[in-house]
Amino acid sequence: ILLLGTCRDVELSPGHGLRTLIADLRREQAIVTIAVDPLTQSQIGTLVAHLPQNIVHSIQTQAAGNPFFAEELARMSEAAQAASVQPEVHRQGTPSHKIGSTVEGEHLRVSPGSSLPEGIAAVLERRLGRLSSECQALLGKAAVLGGSFEFGQLLFMANEHPEDMILDLLEEALQAGLLMEEGTGSRIIYHFWHPLIVSHLYERLSAARCAQLHRRAASALLRAHQGHEGEIAAAITYHLSKGGADPTEVAHYAELAGNQAYSLSAFAEAEQYYIQAIQTITHGKLPLKEGDFEAVLHKADITAPLHVARLLERVCECIEVQGNYEGARRTYECILVLRNQQRTFASEDEWMREAQIQALIWREIGRTWTANGFFDQAYVCYQRGKQAMLEAGVTSGAAWACVHLELGSIRSLQGNYDESTRIALEALEMLEQAMQERNEESGYPPVGHPVGHKREEQPGTLNELTELTERNVHNRDNYNSFQTRTERAILGAPLEVGRAHELLGVIAANVGQFAEALQQLHKALAIFEQHNLATALAQVYSNLGAVHAVKSENSMALTYMQRSLELAERLGNQPNIAIVTGNLGEMATRSGKLREAEEWFRRSLAMAERINEADQISWCNTALAITLQDQGDLMGAAECIRRSLSIARFMKSTRNIGGALIALANLRIMQAIIAGKLPHEGTNAENVSYSTVLCTRLLMRAMSTLQRAVVVEGLETELVVEGQLILASIYFLLGDMERAKQETVHTLEEAERYELTRMLARSYRLLGRILAVCGEYTQANAYFDRAIQIFRECEFRLDYARALQGYGVTLIERRAPGDVQFGKGLAYLHQARDIFADCHANIDLEWVEHVLANYRSETVRA
Repeated sequence: ILLLGTCRDVELSPGHGLRTLIADLRREQAIVTIAVDPLTQSQIGTLVAHLPQNIVHSIQTQAAGNPFFAEELARMSEAAQAASVQPEVHRQGTPSHKIGSTVEGEHLRVSPGSSLPEGIAAVLERRLGRLSSECQALLGKAAVLGGSFEFGQLLFMANEHPEDMILDLLEEALQAGLLMEEGTGSRIIYHFWHPLIVSHLYERLSAARCAQLHRRAASALLRAHQGHEGEIAAAITYHLSKGGADPTEVAHYAELAGNQAYSLSAFAEAEQYYIQAIQTITHGKLPLKEGDFEAVLHKADITAPLHVARLLERVCECIEVQGNYEGARRTYECILVLRNQQRTFASEDEWMREAQIQALIWREIGRTWTANGFFDQAYVCYQRGKQAMLEAGVTSGAAWACVHLELGSIRSLQGNYDESTRIALEALEMLEQAMQERNEESGYPPVGHPVGHKREEQPGTLNELTELTERNVHNRDNYNSFQTRTERAILGAPLEVGRAHELLGVIAANVGQFAEALQQLHKALAIFEQHNLATALAQVYSNLGAVHAVKSENSMALTYMQRSLELAERLGNQPNIAIVTGNLGEMATRSGKLREAEEWFRRSLAMAERINEADQISWCNTALAITLQDQGDLMGAAECIRRSLSIARFMKSTRNIGGALIALANLRIMQAIIAGKLPHEGTNAENVSYSTVLCTRLLMRAMSTLQRAVVVEGLETELVVEGQLILASIYFLLGDMERAKQETVHTLEEAERYELTRMLARSYRLLGRILAVCGEYTQANAYFDRAIQIFRECEFRLDYARALQGYGVTLIERRAPGDVQFGKGLAYLHQARDIFADCHANIDLEWVEHVLANYRSETVRA
């Protein structure tokens, strides 16, 4: 007879009879006990997989591995969804969206104050019913502190009871399995058995009691963290808000919480706290939407507009990192309106300082336009910024240099590298001079210290919450607790110096000066690392990876790119994620991992489209087109090129136009080769003639496209050389061997000059094909061998296979079956076929299989 039984061992008291029975049976080896662990997150997800993904994630968090709770929460969600499918009802007087308001999809979230499903509530109530009323009351107070709490905090929350009594009640809860304990000495922490027990206990409290306990919780936290309130400002803000505390206090600690999150690069969290502070200060009267800001803000009668403006700057810094350029632009425009409400200045220096701040805000607005591909609007912002400083008599200094540097960035993106280099060097000289002047003044920290992360002034010793009110009222106009990006820039921030070096590095890379590019980028890297500028680090890592990739230093390139992606994902930095995932796609393409490359490019494209990063959208479509073409999806490739050209022309981005045109020419060559080379059913003289005419027409169109592309201003050096090599291949396909040889030799020299290893090997490969056709077999073999060696060493698998195929075909064509060279050629073709299959290069695979099939049939006939 087999008996099965279950029990919750955490609920059994030490002297319970079942514990004695189990011990006896174990001693007699008559029982097997099996621990039943909570379900994993994945298992819970499978259990409720029929629900929308956002609700699944919420249930996974709240169920904490309990399948019964997961099913009950799922039923509640289904019922809520069914109830929400009702005819839309118009409600008058609905307020417009305010700053920070969000419209989200349906999320199931059981938070303190919301009702639990009846089944879960009944289970929890039954477990609580085994406790004394005093213990239940104590746990209710503890629930206000959240899922975990310290013993010292609970003492303050239940100060009406003696310490011994609280310890007795805690031990009762521990024995009942509702609490777990960890730590020793003065650092003892208690955790509730399940997150939903916290919600249930909280729900049992009256509204007035909740407010009182939240105020006590805030006081307890302040007592426990005197002198370090910023570190737990988020929790203090929560309790003050729930406790109905003075708005001044709530705003103060919300700002501190934002500063703390910002210093940890938790930008999404920082944004929410800054918004909470702004809403509290302005009483929710500050809308951020298209319209007349000045009229709205005048009616709103906002006190301390400069303080609000500075908080809004921090909001902009946070949402820019997340790629919300349109939101940042609207908010910066609102900041200008707020700052212009105070037009009287105590001194000329104050006027000049304000002019520089507003000029830098115009720079930030211009940066959002640049990111979205509107270079003309960005230039207008540059002019507005310069004009603001000129009117105040400012013609030099750090702010002037920063605005000047932004013009250099615009010119670089437009492909005007000479002007961009000149501007960047001028800006760098001014920034370095400003940094030197700043370091000579005693009022500022030395350059070696992190700038922009000044420690906040912390609250003094507090015994009661009422004392906090007086201190906050006294200090609410003290705006020196943090610096905005514009205030740091005026002083000569290391970030701006690093940006100047990075821009110079990017320009140098685009014109083929890779040694100079790496030197400048490493200077930027050193500055960013010294001052712990995480967002800038993510970007410069990506740029360093891209330069090493062009130099075919793949291991180094991959290291930098992976470092960039890890940092960008941790920061939630969507623009950098879009860029580095695109770069990783390019790396995968060069390695012949076409499916992986397509995944990276589509991920990059999705991110870039989400944040409307026009330059990345255009570039990524071109890169994706090349990958799709290699996989044989010519229609998909053509559509991507069309999109890229459309966006690039709208942006007036000549370098993106040139890159897309080169991809289009390459596509037409592929179409021409297919038309003239691949076998067709029912082939006869008429359609052979038509195929030849079509092939020639496509090649001539490709040549015309290339000739336009390679003279485009601002085209990267690698693309120029690639375009020249493709032009040489067109001459080869048209049968003009002399011109093909001249163009290829010229391309080879350019590739050697700029250290473009991949283009150099491709030139060797094409020269080998040309010389083989001309009968110069010895030289042809030498060039093929060089190409194969480079492709193998650099792990360019697809290029390597194409070199094997080209070499193999030439060896077979000039040798008889049974010859050693014929066998070598066949071996190369078989190796190439295996690589093409592994890379999913379908057109290449079809060609090599066709060649192998032909030579197999000839061998059989022989």
